[in-house]
Order: sequence, then structure tokens, then C-alpha cells
Amino acid sequence: MRLTRLGHVLLAVRDMARAQEFYVDVLGFKVLEADPDHGGVFLTLNEGSHILDLVPVEGDTPILPESLADFVPRPGVGHVAFQVDRAEDLRVAYRELIAAGVRVLAAVDHESQESIYFCDPEANMLEIYWERPNARDVFRNGRRDQDRLITL
Repeated sequence: MRLTRLGHVLLAVRDMARAQEFYVDVLGFKVLEADPDHGGVFLTLNEGSHILDLVPVEGDTPILPESLADFVPRPGVGHVAFQVDRAEDLRVAYRELIAAGVRVLAAVDHESQESIYFCDPEANMLEIYWERPNARDVFRNGRRDQDRLITL
């Protein structure tokens, strides 16, 4: 088997309109296809095909955590991470999230990368990160999980 990359992630959401608005208006995704007969909205970033599928599901209203420590993972995907190219792009993303009223749960220096953690309206944990150029070496040498909170 020779997998080459992650193709897409499917998120089951209770409020399709609210989820689509968040991913398009706040995070900058583009709708590639909205196909209610097939069951979802297929979203993309930049080039290529869909990378995020939103499909409707019934269930209780999600409870958004107040902080990263309050986040309780559920069975399934723990979080979805989106990468930016530069440290400055991460800071811009942080400011844009705050301006959009998104509660940023934490900004963390993971030694190999800097990350911002937040939730979508359905309480799905999301991450935006900038990876340092030497990230592979940092992992090979052992990061020792010396994460520290940072201010952006």
C-alpha cells in the first residue's frame, strides 16, 4: 500500500447552514458542491478537490468548551488541522478568528510547530498550525512534549 496524502475529512453536523457559514465565511473554504440528494456539502481550499465534507446528522446541541483543558474528545476524529505556510500567517489567522467572534481555546508552541486550537459551532476541535522548517528533525530527535502556551 502506498498512501500519498490525506484526501478529505467528513464531519457530521447538526446545523448544516451554520456549519457551512462558519467554514466558508470564517475559515475561507469554497463550496465545491452542495448536493442535498447525495447528503452533503463538499468544501475545498485553493486547488484540488474537496477536503472537507459536511453531512447532516441528528443529535443533541453541542457544548462548546471554554478552554483547551475543557475539551473532551469523543470517539472518532479528535481534531482536524489546517496548515499555513508562515508564522505570520498563523498570527493573521488568529486575529481573523478573534474578529469573527471565535473563541480561541489555546495558542501552543509544540517545538516543531505553533498551533491555534478552537472549535467550530458543532464543537469539533480544529487546529491551524505553522510548521517550523526543521520539524522533521525535531520529531526525529524527540520533542519531549514540552508544549507551552504562547501569546499571538
